[in-house]
Amino acid sequence: MKYIYKTSVENHDEIKKLLLEQIDLIPNNPFNVDGCKLFHTDWNLPLEMHREYKFLFFKTVEEHLKKIALDLEVSNVEFTNFWFQQYKENSIHGWHTHPDCNYANVYFLECPEGAFTEFKNFQIDCKEGDIISFPAFLPHRSPIINKEYRKTVIAFNTNFVFRNA
Repeated sequence: MKYIYKTSVENHDEIKKLLLEQIDLIPNNPFNVDGCKLFHTDWNLPLEMHREYKFLFFKTVEEHLKKIALDLEVSNVEFTNFWFQQYKENSIHGWHTHPDCNYANVYFLECPEGAFTEFKNFQIDCKEGDIISFPAFLPHRSPIINKEYRKTVIAFNTNFVFRNA
């Protein structure tokens, strides 16, 4: 589908191990409100808070974002926010969109088969280690986790901006 992008991260297993170690440095922070029940996240923590995983994460998604900018013929990519979400049994993130940005993006850090982001009216085939980017107005959700496994994603919002030289 046009304007939906997917990249498989090279060296994902190595990057996954490092990112999970860095995410584990953040004190446990469950989140449960209005159809969103997460085992652990930093979404609601202050943006100024040090996030050790930020540097490796930004480096990991850099090439993916450059490809999108090239395809869209824009000169600048801006992050508006980023956060991780961990799901365990009975965790869910209901239908939602991402206002105030062009694109919503997900890096599937840990993701057992069948636990990927779902979209209304279509589906994107993904696997652990994939990054997907899609127009932020598209309704999507993370289905309920019914098994005893963990799912970890790093979500981020971006704007692709054309700037005259």
